[in-house]
Amino acid sequence: AEVGFLTSQGISIFKTVQGVSGSDASAGVCDLAASQPLITKYMEDLPADLDMLEFRSKVKEEDYTPYIITSFQESDRLNLLLQEIRNSMTELELGISGQLNVTEGMESLSESLQLNRVNEAWQKLAYPSLKPLSAWFADLIARYEQLTQWAGGRELLMSIWISGLFNPMAFLTAVMQVTARHETLPLDYMTNRTRFLNTRDPLDITSLPQHGVHIHGFFMEGASWEDGKGDDEGYIADSRMKELYPVMPVANVFSVQVEHMDWSHMYHCPVFMTSQRGGTYVVQVNARMDPDDNDEGHWVLAGAALLMSDD
Repeated sequence: AEVGFLTSQGISIFKTVQGVSGSDASAGVCDLAASQPLITKYMEDLPADLDMLEFRSKVKEEDYTPYIITSFQESDRLNLLLQEIRNSMTELELGISGQLNVTEGMESLSESLQLNRVNEAWQKLAYPSLKPLSAWFADLIARYEQLTQWAGGRELLMSIWISGLFNPMAFLTAVMQVTARHETLPLDYMTNRTRFLNTRDPLDITSLPQHGVHIHGFFMEGASWEDGKGDDEGYIADSRMKELYPVMPVANVFSVQVEHMDWSHMYHCPVFMTSQRGGTYVVQVNARMDPDDNDEGHWVLAGAALLMSDD
């Protein structure tokens, strides 16, 4: 926990120094033209909006499921972000060419592009992330590709990249909704249970689970994960040297009735979208502990948590 805290603090200091240096440089002469090559690059890589009219036209009203509804909601939010990115960079290009008056927003976007950081206007429509712009943009493209397959195919994927969703809790709630409808029970009676498999490659998953869904994209902080043998589930273990954010295995998430949820030898593990934690909290999942380990306090003191990004 202390290593993670000091690392985050160091990164924060470097970002502050970079921001101050950038502000000083731009205070004298704001060279908008220097951002033109970056605009060209990002505009070439930026995909077209998802065709929601086509997606929705292929789904009959009676075929709507919580999973399809979630995929459409995610797609709508992604389109809003893509439109903001496209429109703001187009306006900046017009400002550089002299066809539009340069505004404060254009200067801010130009500065963000040159400093390799996500623009504030984009952040408001996006998702919590600590990545620099180049990595953030690559992440955006990966989210687009998943939604193209999921929403466009109108079928649940073998494994959902949970970290690639704007609102991962909505998808986890959809899992409970599907089970509640199947068992004709109120949603309040349901909760999710997580079982981690012994594979980290989602391509190894060739079929949907008998119950629930497969998800991937978790990273562990403050601990590590010991794989199980055969079909046995692994368990949370002490951190290993030089492994700050070990990748977690694919997980099977399925719903059970609250009264049937068993927390024996389980750690109440919090899930956050970034290592900043705080307001990026998503949900609490059960992480199996070693059969001889009955003390959750050890993992609480270690600051063990699952993250949806390795930053």
